[in-house]
Amino acid sequence: MNIHKKIEKFWSGSVSFTAIETFKDLNAAVEASVPTTAAKIIVDNNSLSYDFKRIKEVNKTDGDNALRTPGPKDPGERKGEKKVEQKDNNNVKK
Repeated sequence: MNIHKKIEKFWSGSVSFTAIETFKDLNAAVEASVPTTAAKIIVDNNSLSYDFKRIKEVNKTDGDNALRTPGPKDPGERKGEKKVEQKDNNNVKK
């Protein structure tokens, strides 16, 4: 099959890893909730797994997958109305 359009293929996956980071003192280590870029990440290659998600044609108008801007009209301009169907409570057993 010869397609002349660019195609992107997406996977998701998981892996087990260990992060090691050195801190200047105990308080700095306690305050760190996630590893920083200074951490050494060791990946367990035996735990690496991939799951296929989807294939997508690359569209030239996507522009790096940027969010599209709304048209000239403000999408929040419209006033929302909540419509609730009335229930007939007369037929409910008590």
